[in-house]
Amino acid sequence: MEFTYEDAWMRVLCIATWMQQNGVGKGDKVLTVLRHSPDLHLITLATAHIGAVISVLSPQLRAEGFQSIVQESDPSCIFLGKTTRHLKQVAENILTVWLDAGVNSGGWEEADFSEVMETRPAWGMRFPGKSEDPAFLVFSNAASTSRGVLLSHDNVRSMMCQNAAAGTGGILSIFDSGDRESHHTTEVFATLSAGI
Repeated sequence: MEFTYEDAWMRVLCIATWMQQNGVGKGDKVLTVLRHSPDLHLITLATAHIGAVISVLSPQLRAEGFQSIVQESDPSCIFLGKTTRHLKQVAENILTVWLDAGVNSGGWEEADFSEVMETRPAWGMRFPGKSEDPAFLVFSNAASTSRGVLLSHDNVRSMMCQNAAAGTGGILSIFDSGDRESHHTTEVFATLSAGI
């Protein structure tokens, strides 16, 4: 998927506007259980733009682990796809966006990603937060704990700068354009957050 910065920003604004119109705001939690893709990047940026906190979870997550994460984080919105539709029963009555067509059962709390992308973007939408506000809720893939670690925008920016200076991929590899099934975003954040 190739698009210009302007196209990407328009899509980010569409997602951010839709989430705001559906009650997701500053400090709310948004969970994504999706494959690595450009759409996941756009959702991450849109969530940050409205001041909400995003948790990027592995699509290999089991229902039991997802249930404990939902109980701890109390999300306002979740993004799922065909491969993670089994998790929907854990998240009943939580606003759910389906990235793949044909999964939506038509419930009041469900929407297709295509519907989100048809939202008229709110131009001039300003980021409502501060750099020290929480931006990411990170969970380890270890089964021994379901406790999340909150990272602020400053934490993430600092880690990116440190890794860039050291010449390591680290957190920067999350934003590369390649499709990597084996890439565990949560593990990257958990590893980097351990030093905080």
